[in-house]
Amino acid sequence: MMKPDRPFKSKGSPYPQEFREEAVRYWLSSGQPLKTVAADLGVSPECLRSWRSQMEASGTQAQVTTDSTPGAAPAATAKELTLAREIGELRRELEAMTRQRDILKKAITIFSEDKGLSGGLK
Repeated sequence: MMKPDRPFKSKGSPYPQEFREEAVRYWLSSGQPLKTVAADLGVSPECLRSWRSQMEASGTQAQVTTDSTPGAAPAATAKELTLAREIGELRRELEAMTRQRDILKKAITIFSEDKGLSGGLK
């Protein structure tokens, strides 16, 4: 998922709902910590956390934005939030497995070199 563009916001006006939803989806699917994503988007971690809570509370049904313009994105649903969270968890798990694989490759290389040296001494 691509990072959403932060809209221009005058002091005191709320962020657009579409930005909030995209920011939460980005956070959940990125696999990055809340503080990192919040800093990247230029919002406070508390904002992201509260947006997520609001979306989970009100997003239990599929909703469509009130825009009737072509290409208008539907509002986030509970299913989308669940999928985004699962994607984030899978990315973290993939990174851990990749690190483990790389460590095992290095260990195999080291042990195979040692075996070759000790084999010639017998």
